[in-house]
Amino acid sequence: MFARSLIRIFFLTVLYLGLSACQENQEQAELGLNSEAFYERYNKKIVEWLDQEKQKFEKEITEKKEALTQASNGEEKKRIEKSLTELERQLARTTFRQGLGDFFTKKQPEDVPADLEWENGMDAPEIGDPAAKKGGVFRYFWADFPPTVRQIGANSSSSSRGDIYDLLEVGLVSLHPVTQEIIPGIAEQWAVADEGRTVYFKIHPEAKFNDGHPIGSEDFLTWARLRLADQVDSIFFKQVIREQFAQFASYGSQVLSITLPEAKPLMPYQCGSIPPSASHVYEDFGPDFEERYQWVVPPTSAAYRLEEGDLVKGESLTLTRVEDWWLRDKKFYRYRYNADKLVYRVVRTPTKAWELFRAGELDYFGITLPEYYYQRSEMPAVFKGYVERTTWYNQYPRIPFGFYLNTAESPLDQKLVRRGLAYATNWEKVIDVVFRGDYSRLPGFTSGYGEITNSEVAARPYSVDKARATFAEAGYTSETEEGILMNENGERLEISLTFRASPASSKMMVILKEEARKAGVNLILDSREATASFQKVLSKEHQAYFGAWQFTPPTPAYYEYFHSRNAYDEKGNRKTQTNNVFSYADERMDQLTDSYRNARTMPELTEIAHKIQTIISEEDLFIPGYANEFSRVATWRWVRWPDVEETRFAPPLSYIPLESYCYWIDPDMKKETLAAKRTGKTFPEVERVVDTYQKSSQSQTEPVKEEVR
Repeated sequence: MFARSLIRIFFLTVLYLGLSACQENQEQAELGLNSEAFYERYNKKIVEWLDQEKQKFEKEITEKKEALTQASNGEEKKRIEKSLTELERQLARTTFRQGLGDFFTKKQPEDVPADLEWENGMDAPEIGDPAAKKGGVFRYFWADFPPTVRQIGANSSSSSRGDIYDLLEVGLVSLHPVTQEIIPGIAEQWAVADEGRTVYFKIHPEAKFNDGHPIGSEDFLTWARLRLADQVDSIFFKQVIREQFAQFASYGSQVLSITLPEAKPLMPYQCGSIPPSASHVYEDFGPDFEERYQWVVPPTSAAYRLEEGDLVKGESLTLTRVEDWWLRDKKFYRYRYNADKLVYRVVRTPTKAWELFRAGELDYFGITLPEYYYQRSEMPAVFKGYVERTTWYNQYPRIPFGFYLNTAESPLDQKLVRRGLAYATNWEKVIDVVFRGDYSRLPGFTSGYGEITNSEVAARPYSVDKARATFAEAGYTSETEEGILMNENGERLEISLTFRASPASSKMMVILKEEARKAGVNLILDSREATASFQKVLSKEHQAYFGAWQFTPPTPAYYEYFHSRNAYDEKGNRKTQTNNVFSYADERMDQLTDSYRNARTMPELTEIAHKIQTIISEEDLFIPGYANEFSRVATWRWVRWPDVEETRFAPPLSYIPLESYCYWIDPDMKKETLAAKRTGKTFPEVERVVDTYQKSSQSQTEPVKEEVR
């Protein structure tokens, strides 16, 4: 659960207390990431916190037991017993952690248990195509330049983060994007301890950062320490590491173990999906971390690195492939990361980016929007075979596009208003008009996770009658001359809708505004540049927000989005810079999200997930929008894609094809194509449909459907 998205969206905030210059120097010396003082301080902090947690749980258990003896009916008893069971489980987790010793600990290689059963994951199928060629330049674009290229800290979760870090970094282990088996990364072997809560990892002796520095066990401890440091703006990580990890232990430089408070499904992945952080880069870590590293891309485990001069602020960023990357010739990696350079230039409008693509200055363009597929890509470069179009079906969880409602804002603090708004949003018309019927209505907040998705949850259909009836229940019974509903206090039913400015989203919001007006609600459209809209939402200043958070396989996330701890602080103030953009606080949801995070088996996790999805739907916290099962792309014919049994075009657990990095640039085809453009020579038009990975397919290996006209 810690991949990109893992994947992919961590934003948060911590206030660094200013000290005098002398105090700052002392603090830097004591809390430098590579100092023993950091370990001692944090270990002590965890001991104190666990003591407090134990006392809290013991007190609550006593209170629940007393309440149980006084319960007046069976339903109340069941509710108390269920709560009591969860509290006893939390106490057991805490007691287990106390028995482990220090949170960060260093042991000797001989302390590794001798009876472990080591695995290496090498039986999984290859990823990519042996025909892939190394070389060439892949050119793409960003709509905005990131406010920082720091890996963590304030403003680090920009849309370009995945291209620099999350999609490229290699963790201890990862999930195979076809079979979901656990495969090696930095670790060449791993083993789960008998108690099921600890995973041991043997680091590959050849493992290196992309600056050539060896990767050791300490670098994974640094991954945690960097995010725990007071100088780093990372509330989410501080919370997750403290509560969802129990111990990081090194056994010399080549072995480490990671312990969780409870056993979970896919334990090696749950523990080992984290990448290393280069300890040698942070030797001078101190209070000025965020400022000092604002424009520094540190060495990572990725196949690409940033070379000097290849970051032009506001304009472009170029990553260069490491020629002697230690994973270059190893299974699962040898046919990926093929381009010599990845060039990302800032192009602020899709229209301008499309013109650059048409001119051959960009290599890839997403044409999933019908406007691009049905109209713009019907162009000579396609007809003459210079540009190829592909419709590719994946099995990636569906991105929850829709309305995120802030329950702390009136009138959305009323459930009936939220429900009425759900009936008043005509997503069916958006799908028909904007997406030409190619998309489908998203059923709920969680979709595309197989059995984890609650099939009984469905989106509310557009209905003016149901919307008006629900608004009437909420007290909106009269109308203005313009047809906007009002309550008895004369308050108009108006809701501000914040969204990222783009031609497609603007068109969608206009349709939704017009349709909602028929139901008596006025949507005030608040179109903003991407960064500005996101900042407003994270500050919890929005009413409704149209957008989406991307979740990474294999399981969805709920705690950070729906637990009250991420909605309000101890004084009841809205907590900003967290993912609970719903400002939702509910005791039952808190219990469920806690239990979900601590689920030991997949059936248990699935059962809890279904209950959470039901509450999200019944409380109308999220109004589902649209989803699609495919990605349509246009690429110049020199961009080549895999076509082998295990990988058709791209692995199915990629959100869009380029994120798999299985493509390559064919220099001969590029020369041939550019020469053909000059001379007027043409090639057959290529229109691929790759549906190998649809769940409805009978076989994972049926051939690619390709229509050549």
